[in-house]
Formats: sequence, C-alpha cells, structure tokens
Amino acid sequence: MLATYIMKSLFPLTILTFFLPCHLPADVSKEIQLGVEAVAGYRSGYVYRGFELAESTIDFQVETEIALSNRTSLNLGSWYATENGKGDFDESAFFSHLRFKQSDQLTIGLSASYRHFGNSSSPLSAVFKDGVDVGTFATWQFNDDFSATAGAYYDFGAEAWYGNAETQWSKAISEKTFIALNTGISYVDDYYGRDGINDAYGRLSLTHHLSDTVSITPYLGGSLLLDSSDAGDDQAFAGLWFEVRF
Repeated sequence: MLATYIMKSLFPLTILTFFLPCHLPADVSKEIQLGVEAVAGYRSGYVYRGFELAESTIDFQVETEIALSNRTSLNLGSWYATENGKGDFDESAFFSHLRFKQSDQLTIGLSASYRHFGNSSSPLSAVFKDGVDVGTFATWQFNDDFSATAGAYYDFGAEAWYGNAETQWSKAISEKTFIALNTGISYVDDYYGRDGINDAYGRLSLTHHLSDTVSITPYLGGSLLLDSSDAGDDQAFAGLWFEVRF
C-alpha cells in the first residue's frame, strides 16, 4: 500500500538528511547543557496507539534532555505504569529521541525505545508483546504556537509498522498558565490485527506553573477508531500530571 511504502521510505531519507550540510552559528557553545524532568500522573484509561491497554492507571516518568549543540539535542528517559483496582496490567519502558534542527522551521529526529508489558490477566483490547520500537519523525514549526509532526515507526514486538501525523498547538493564557491541544491520525500495517487507517486522537491540557520548577497539568483525551471492522472501542479518558524540573 502507498502509506506503508511511505513509512518504509522515511527511514533512509531521514538518515540521509543528517549528513546534509546546515548553517550553524559561529558562536555555538561547546558546553553540553542538561535538564531533567520527573513526572507522576494518573489517568482514567490508558490508550496506546489506539488500543485500550488498561483502565485506571498511575504512571511515573523521568526524562533528561541533553543539548549537544545549539541545533542537536538528545532525550533519554524511563517510564513505568501500573493499573489500579481490579486490573494488574503494568508497563515499563526506556526511550530515547535524537533531534536535529535543520532550520528555524524544520526539525528531524530518530527515536528508539524498549517496552515491557506485564498483563497476567486478559487486557481490554490486545496483548502487546515486549520489544524494541524504532522510528523517524519530522516536525515543521509554523510559528511559536503551532507545529505539525509526521512519523513512521517499526515495532519489533508486533513485527509491524505504525505511522502518524499530528498537530500541536499551545497558547499562554497568563504568565503561569497555558493551554495545549494535540490532535492526530494514525495508520498501521498488520498491527495487532489492524490494517490501514487506524484512529483519530486528541488531547486537551491546561498547564499551570506553581513555581519555576513545579507544574500541574490536568487533561482530557480520546481515541476514535476510523475502521468499523477493527476490534476495540472508541475511548475517552482524563488525567493529571505533576511535573518537577531540575
């Protein structure tokens, strides 16, 4: 299919662009800058790539961003989620993102992660397999408030492709508070019984900075399946993140 061909083609094309020349400022700092963020959260339902994997869930994440240069950054992090109540689903993951800013508008990147899924009881929609997930993505920044990202990823656990295109919008409503809206659509190639157009998804969040280093973010989200023959249901969920930056 055309969409599958595009996803597979993105890998070599993106890697090639890393070797293209770009204009770096003469005063690029040689000192590596480091930032760390810790996040604890609760969500009423855990939806991953259009699949409902758990209901009421608590999650924890630690992520560090390393500025390798003015135009290159590396994110490294780990994640753990566990289901409350009757369910006993849990997930742990390690992830990395390498971003390279080609221009003021265009950023390209590579991602790699490993996920371990623990479900001793039957999950709600699909049994996800442990494995490495690698991908490539590109983001176009239209202005300070709005950007669009397209990505293609290969999941070695599922032995299948996943692709998405999404938009990110945010707007400050006060000195300490901003609202954000993420929307997207996804495509899969024989991914846990689904094939073709997958889901449309979105998340609306409100972040309030309690201090320079502490924030709280309530959010609402959902996933709408676009193929009526796919297993599973449309999903809606709510959650809260508590973020600390070092």
